Amino acid sequence: VAHCFEAATGKIMWAERMGEHHASLVSANGLVYFLNDEGVMNAVRASSEFTPIAKNGLGETTFASPAISNGQLFLRSDKHLFCIGNR
Repeated sequence: VAHCFEAATGKIMWAERMGEHHASLVSANGLVYFLNDEGVMNAVRASSEFTPIAKNGLGETTFASPAISNGQLFLRSDKHLFCIGNR
């Protein structure tokens, strides 16, 4: 379960199921990316209200943490390395 906490008080602002995951979360441009073990990437707005932006499946098992560089998102599955974004 993913949680959003208010930093000053520790109050839980929202909690949502994103699937089991070993990968670390990454954040860029006001979004937080959750990549679960089944290869589903959830992107949510970094805010006190739960606002899903996108949910996309790679169709492959993933355990590695995503990486962001030069506007590109890199995702490593058990079979492939994916790059999402402009060259």
